[in-house]
Amino acid sequence: MAATSEHNLANTELQNAEVEDISAQPFEDELLGLIWKFLESPGNVLLIQGAPGTGKTTLALELLRRVKGTRIGPREISANKVYVSSRVSPIKFRRHFPGVHEIIDFMSGKGLAGTWTESEDNARLSGATANIVHRILALKRAKQKGIVVIDSWEGVVRNLAEEERRSLESAIFSELDDSKLSAVLVSEGEPAPSLTYLADGITTLSMSRLEGRVVRSMMVDKLRGFRLRRQGALFTLDRGRFTPLPRVGFHLDGDLSETPRVPAIVPHSEAAYSTGSEDLDKLLQGGIKKGSSVLIDLNSTVSPRVGIILIDIITANFINQGGSAFIVPYSIFNSQTVADSMRRYVGNDALNERVRIAEYNQGLPDEKWRVKMKGKIEEDIPIINKYWSQLGAISTSRMMKFDFDKLAQVYGEDIGVPSLGEIGAGIRESAGFMMAVVSRPTMMREELQRSVDYYLKTQTLDESLLIYGVKPFSNVHGVEFSFERGYPRLSLMEIV
Repeated sequence: MAATSEHNLANTELQNAEVEDISAQPFEDELLGLIWKFLESPGNVLLIQGAPGTGKTTLALELLRRVKGTRIGPREISANKVYVSSRVSPIKFRRHFPGVHEIIDFMSGKGLAGTWTESEDNARLSGATANIVHRILALKRAKQKGIVVIDSWEGVVRNLAEEERRSLESAIFSELDDSKLSAVLVSEGEPAPSLTYLADGITTLSMSRLEGRVVRSMMVDKLRGFRLRRQGALFTLDRGRFTPLPRVGFHLDGDLSETPRVPAIVPHSEAAYSTGSEDLDKLLQGGIKKGSSVLIDLNSTVSPRVGIILIDIITANFINQGGSAFIVPYSIFNSQTVADSMRRYVGNDALNERVRIAEYNQGLPDEKWRVKMKGKIEEDIPIINKYWSQLGAISTSRMMKFDFDKLAQVYGEDIGVPSLGEIGAGIRESAGFMMAVVSRPTMMREELQRSVDYYLKTQTLDESLLIYGVKPFSNVHGVEFSFERGYPRLSLMEIV
């Protein structure tokens, strides 16, 4: 049953690969790039290990895709790509992955490509083993750039006699430095100690759960001769490609040397407001419905600078479509910091006319956009209502952005959501929307989790920023920020 399951997993990966243009290059990750440089060094052997379904075959195929030939003047000599499979038939493999030159089915000893004659030295071996050993030795003698993938090692050696196994190991590991050949061994289970000792590089793939959602990770245990700045990375198998998730800077400010232009908007629909990211709108099943509320839960692993960029993207896209906003700043930033950030993305006129930012420091100078609060909930609720009404006279679409950590800091944690019920009712009636941001486990957060229409959670893991939906339920996505003349854009990469 286990063998059948592993066979089906391998076939699924190949079928998924068929829908993707194999010439398309995935996001270039530092760790994956380092693995590839390691394999480009002649004679290196990489061991890919992990439980069934973790993506070992897909990683091996990704490495095969990257093999390029040797250029001699105007001519390029194609690199040899040989795939030895104990799990997938050569015909099916070639149909889904035509770029491999030779595919050998270990079970039958047959392959797709040119034929070769078994040497007398290997006549004592079984047909399949002799074919593989002979072909590897021939490639080594040719001293032509190439890569051999054996998937899986356990499947190939499972029924071999000791002499056959030693011959295969000798063919792979001996004198590789004198050839231009590299090898990738895929291990389905716990590899033999001798194999981990002989391999020059080892990477382990694993799959875990994050609140019921799949998270895939790669750990590089060793790359002989290469320095590892970091060992771990998250990845996805979306569309049959092995793609590492983007890394996010701990403090991410973009290129502040550029003066950002007013960005192209992501338009609202008739029923919902866009977040400014088509990918995030898709995660929310069409954006944020008018008259609703969204809670963004920023884990303590998320840098405040990264968190404010996410919030700025949503807010700026709303304001740049004629919307207005009342903002209670992110807990560690004052109103001036928020205003300076928003001004870059919406312009000074929109900031003054359609943005109001709460400020609890009475000593700061007056600004058209600045709203000075008293610091007492019974006095500040009427102030918020006043400016909310004023914004309604300016714009037909309004948003209320609260940092509930800030509210708890100023008013105490026992104010609860009921104290803001009047404001919430007004937001729904006016078809606006409320964006709540929290990062600490307070009573207010528990209330919000129950009462909001949308609930997003974020955290940083292995240097990647993750986001996933609780309401509505979604898979985990990696977040990538890109900057166009200083303006941040957000795209998501789903972990599948």
